[in-house]
Amino acid sequence: MKFENEQYILVVSEKDTNLLNNNLSSLSKQELEHISTITNEGRKIEFVQPRLLLRDILGDKYNEITYEDSGKPIMAGNFISISHSKSFIAVIVSQTQAVAVDIEEYRQQVLRITEKFVRKDESTEFSSLEDLILLWSAKETLFKLTNASYDLLDFSVKKDDDKQLLGSIIIDGKRLNNIKLSYFRNEKFCLVWASEKM
Repeated sequence: MKFENEQYILVVSEKDTNLLNNNLSSLSKQELEHISTITNEGRKIEFVQPRLLLRDILGDKYNEITYEDSGKPIMAGNFISISHSKSFIAVIVSQTQAVAVDIEEYRQQVLRITEKFVRKDESTEFSSLEDLILLWSAKETLFKLTNASYDLLDFSVKKDDDKQLLGSIIIDGKRLNNIKLSYFRNEKFCLVWASEKM
């Protein structure tokens, strides 16, 4: 699945459990060395597959991924974001704007932690499991977009229309900047992303 416009390219792919049996020669020496230090097969796929997806998207504009102290992946010459769930990987890339993506599969466990991310003013608009997953994913996207500078309850999200949400940061009771969040939902997962001029 691919979403693309003049600002970004977003790709969602099912995790490929056979990936590690394939030829990984397109990876760099450092990336291959890092893979050898990962013992969990699932973690190896989460390391390899986003890099292969980004290589497909960027071609010779691909640069090795490094990480900020917050854990945010960065790439020289590009803005990137990576997300994975149990069964899916999502990557988004832009050469001109900050980007963030989050993918979540529907799971009941989120109902046990709503106090960690649902504000009182959001509880009527986001009440079903599907809507709570959407809200969680939206706040994770805002968290990534702002370099993990805020708590999830510092973000406020409202439904804008059937394909967009409006997110903002609340500091000392004041709503700062509105960030448009795009989203896609199907029966398997919820996907939220943002592209913002910084």
